[in-house]
Amino acid sequence: YRRISEAMLPRLWRSCPRRSGQFSFLTTLQTEVNILRNPKCNREKIRIIIGLLATAVFLLSGYKVCNYFYEARQSSTVTDELIAKAVETVQDNQPESDTAFSLVAESTEYAPITVDFSILQAENEDIVAWIYCEDTPINYPIVQRDDNSFYLRRLTDGSWNMAGTLFLDYRCNADFSDSPSIVYGHNMKNDSMFGILPNYAEQSYFDEHPTMYLLTPETDYRVDLFAGYVTPSDSEAYQLQFSEDEKQQFIEQAKEQSDFTADVEVSADDCLLVLSTCSYEYSDARYVLIGKLTELSQ
Repeated sequence: YRRISEAMLPRLWRSCPRRSGQFSFLTTLQTEVNILRNPKCNREKIRIIIGLLATAVFLLSGYKVCNYFYEARQSSTVTDELIAKAVETVQDNQPESDTAFSLVAESTEYAPITVDFSILQAENEDIVAWIYCEDTPINYPIVQRDDNSFYLRRLTDGSWNMAGTLFLDYRCNADFSDSPSIVYGHNMKNDSMFGILPNYAEQSYFDEHPTMYLLTPETDYRVDLFAGYVTPSDSEAYQLQFSEDEKQQFIEQAKEQSDFTADVEVSADDCLLVLSTCSYEYSDARYVLIGKLTELSQ
């Protein structure tokens, strides 16, 4: 109790009656020590400390939850504003059908949405594409910068946000002429961004959503999905340079590893799109969804 006593000396000395002298001081000191040694007193202090810690944890958790929903809403608002300005469904502008139009429609396939990239790029020149999957939350711009970190936690307006923005690997060509082209997005708990990709682990989910659409300023594509699986962050799925034989081998291995079976013919001549998000089966796990690009009419 030496350190305790030294810290208390000034206070205890002042509390002692002057006439009592040293005896009174020592008596008061012993009383303080006995209080500290009292198990009931210690238990009460421990309960107070635990209560304060629990309150702090509760407040911090509440802040994080509120902040999560606030940023999720902010992300949704920014995307909705872009959709309102530059994205329309084909049904909204499709003319009334007649015989001639029906014959053309039977032989021509269009993307189910149209995108005005002049408007989008006036908002942000980093926007290089738009990706859409019917009846899912995927309806987002894709950006590209000279690194893979800028949009990891930023929206298209440049504001910081945990949801980030879907972005094309900086090593890829902006027109998606590489094979594969790799697009990254966060696995958000509210299913935004690429939060639905792990759903493709179920065959039934693939059966309901076998295709996506990728639109660029130059070309519209249908994305015929053919493989989805968990893989390390440094696997072949993130390799950009393949020989013809290596690419064909990669395609076959992807099909073998896939969580679902797709009746899609894919060859080394096809351009591939890899969609990547975080997964949590092990450290640095990723879920990748791979499809081939089929050019559509515009």
